[in-house]
Amino acid sequence: MHFDLAAWLNLVSTLAIVGALIFTGLQVRAANLARRDQAALEMIRTALSENSARGLELFGQIPENAPAHVIEGMPPQTKMDIFEFGIRFEMIGYMVHRGLLDMKAVDDLVGGTILGFWSRVKDWAEERRKRTGHYEFLEWCQWIAIQLERRRTDHPYVPAYRAYLDWRG
Repeated sequence: MHFDLAAWLNLVSTLAIVGALIFTGLQVRAANLARRDQAALEMIRTALSENSARGLELFGQIPENAPAHVIEGMPPQTKMDIFEFGIRFEMIGYMVHRGLLDMKAVDDLVGGTILGFWSRVKDWAEERRKRTGHYEFLEWCQWIAIQLERRRTDHPYVPAYRAYLDWRG
């Protein structure tokens, strides 16, 4: 076979374009992974801020499926702590919805806390929505709780220590 100069240049140019596309694809993939890792770190910072321990301790005072009046009867600062904790889960829910956070990572790190929180404040949040007309109150918190419940139906949650012990045999 005989290739002339134009054919060689055409081949080289095609290979250069294919190489550039592959390089670009790898760069986009690396940037997406870095963005997802950064979002996971932000989720950890959001969920575990300075008053997280106080919020978790507060859950012990609220029974599961508590009626709205239980929370309404709490001191104003306690209600503010509950509200602030819910706002953290709002951000996490929205980040999952936008694809910035991976659902498995959220489930592994704070899934149980989100489900526990929502089970305690659901009635209060719904009552507040009706009373104020602000139906977006804790909407992303509710959304992420629903998604976690669905996920755990298909993929039952196994605590990390349990998975490790089972793996070790």
